Amino acid sequence: MGTLTFQHSLLDAHPPGQRNDICLPGDIDGDGLQDVVIGGYDGRDNVVWYRAPDWRRFTIGTACCEAGGVLVDLTGNGRLDLVVGNPYTGNELYWFECPDDPTQRWTRRVIENEFKKYHDQAVGDVDGDGRPELVFLSQIGKVLGCFRIPADPRVEPWPRDHRRILLEGETVEGLAVADVDGDGRQEIVAGGNVLKLTGGEWQRTRFSDFALPVVAAGDLLGDGRTCILLTEGEADRGRAAWFEPPDWTEHLLADDLFHPHSLGVADFDGDGRLDVFTAEMGLGKCDRPRLIVYRNLGGGRFEPHVIDDRHPTHHAKVIRLAGAHLPSIVGKSFHPTRQVDLWVNETQH
Repeated sequence: MGTLTFQHSLLDAHPPGQRNDICLPGDIDGDGLQDVVIGGYDGRDNVVWYRAPDWRRFTIGTACCEAGGVLVDLTGNGRLDLVVGNPYTGNELYWFECPDDPTQRWTRRVIENEFKKYHDQAVGDVDGDGRPELVFLSQIGKVLGCFRIPADPRVEPWPRDHRRILLEGETVEGLAVADVDGDGRQEIVAGGNVLKLTGGEWQRTRFSDFALPVVAAGDLLGDGRTCILLTEGEADRGRAAWFEPPDWTEHLLADDLFHPHSLGVADFDGDGRLDVFTAEMGLGKCDRPRLIVYRNLGGGRFEPHVIDDRHPTHHAKVIRLAGAHLPSIVGKSFHPTRQVDLWVNETQH
């Protein structure tokens, strides 16, 4: 087994936004390469995208963005649009429509304006009707909801009869859509909860007490079953763990992480097994913020590898770079520093 090797590079030393919250890889211009969308709380023209492979920056627009966001083709024209929401300062969940020429400014439209602080969105067919829904959380509104995407998504706001509130009265963070029980249908993982539509009713299974976690999912055991992963992204001493189906047995990876607000799964070493990564935010309080890959040794065993301890990051994501055989990682600092970072995977396999 070779050594995990990542090379850090600075994608942008001076992005326009302050307290950048969203980081989303996706093919914005349709050239088959993954670009990167970045946006934050404040600043003019603070929602931008970087074109691969030269990483030239283009403006999407101006908005106040909470963490989360999702890239999805809402209009059916083959181009990825951006869905994101306001933090505690606003009550809008909205989307930016990608124009024919994505290097031009995008049009912003309101989806929902009833709640506040929309931390996390996801897309998937969660009701089994063969069409994707937009799932969202509102922490101040204390709701988990989903929207059936309208035939004309440009209507503002989206019709109330397209919305279903699935959970009320709780502050939940962290969101993923995946088939976690192997029945061929997608469920919602919201924080430490799994929600499944059964017989016309939403059934909830609570499997973890992790506070305000980041959520991911993947087949860590290589047996066709989907595991759930959580990190306590808002904690000074946070846990990271994976949960094994069907009873969601907890397997702890770490309990000493400083605001591990990044989480992802990918085969970083090319051995056919999914590895796990997380990273610490720094926030001006952590002198050596770590980006850690937990290498999957098989049989439910993981070995931590610190691949960086100099660059704090937030909401970092797995990204596929042009011509690369192995996945890399892209992220950005939140506060007090601001920059966009790329960790290029140079592992030999």
